[in-house]
Amino acid sequence: MKKVLLLLSLSISLCMQAQVTVGVGEAANQSALLELRENTDGTSNRGLLLPRVKLSSLSLSSPLPGHVNGMTVFNIDGTNVPQGFYYNDGTRWIQMVPQNSIFFYAPSIVLPTSVDDPSYNKDTQVFTVFIYNVYKSQFGMGDPLSSAKSPSAGALPILKSNELDYFVTYYDNAVFSELKITNDGILSYKMKSGFVITAKTFVNIVFKVR
Repeated sequence: MKKVLLLLSLSISLCMQAQVTVGVGEAANQSALLELRENTDGTSNRGLLLPRVKLSSLSLSSPLPGHVNGMTVFNIDGTNVPQGFYYNDGTRWIQMVPQNSIFFYAPSIVLPTSVDDPSYNKDTQVFTVFIYNVYKSQFGMGDPLSSAKSPSAGALPILKSNELDYFVTYYDNAVFSELKITNDGILSYKMKSGFVITAKTFVNIVFKVR
């Protein structure tokens, strides 16, 4: 009977306490419902091991009985779904992708080739185009006459120039020479003498989030 009363008392105590700290006998952070803390200085020597599952598909809840919005797991089976952390949005599994693995192509523009263009420096014979500013302008969608989006779409995220790495994955070396791109997204190049523009005359630029 004493054991029953003790368990009942413990259950009531836990129910009355809205915030819990596991690992050390101190109050949890006021913003945390549950806090894991091993040492009194707020640090821990061990980590949190989330449930490990074998996901067979992003669209199937299995091995869970159903989709639950906010559910977080670690997939250990890379046969059909890559290993890693996943959260559920109520309809499917979505991988938590590290920010530095996100990349996208620069906006489409026509690079100037005429020496009369303002981007051309007659002293150095170099064209300079601030690719980052082009990205910022196009993603800002400031001109409603030359851009459109779906009715429920919000704004596109615009990163700072120092939050991106810049890559030129291809350029027509029969037309462009001494092509370079800076850490701030400034593209510079020269035009080869007697160049002929063909279907291969373009430049592929990729932005990667740092």
